[in-house]
Amino acid sequence: MLRLVLEEIATHIKCIDVDDETILLMEKYLIDAEKVFICGFGESELVGKSFASRLSEIRRDVYVVSDTIVPEINEGNILIAISGSGETEPTLTITKKAREIGAKIISITSFNLSPLAQISDLVIEIPGRIKAKTKNYIERQVAGEYEPLTPFGTLFEISTRIFLEGIIAELANKEDNL
Repeated sequence: MLRLVLEEIATHIKCIDVDDETILLMEKYLIDAEKVFICGFGESELVGKSFASRLSEIRRDVYVVSDTIVPEINEGNILIAISGSGETEPTLTITKKAREIGAKIISITSFNLSPLAQISDLVIEIPGRIKAKTKNYIERQVAGEYEPLTPFGTLFEISTRIFLEGIIAELANKEDNL
């Protein structure tokens, strides 16, 4: 089973297809931003915290919205909102408020037509989440709606983490060349 899961993850990662223009724009937003804020909930929050940690290593003023002490978000800042479904309510609420304030919004989601994507300046589409007809796992199995071997959105979180590590490598390389 482990080998099958590893094969599924490796195959899935090869399917990530974010165009160069989108990557360059994301990097520009990160370089130009006074402050970077990251939000997500559940596993997406953990991916965001990891990215925040890596960003801080390359001298970025970065905050995870769920941390205890977080400054206010302002115009000139960016918010990176991570949600596989693009429908996670706390993420949407935070993103809408940041948008009202005038922050740039980068969303990372599996669905480029989701509510989160619709209110974003830049959408990074990372496949991995499925749109289930029902949230009940047993009902999905009985109806023949099988999830990947890596359940609960794991493919989205793993793929997002790897994508964001690539962004860190790009940014670190640019820092070295400045």
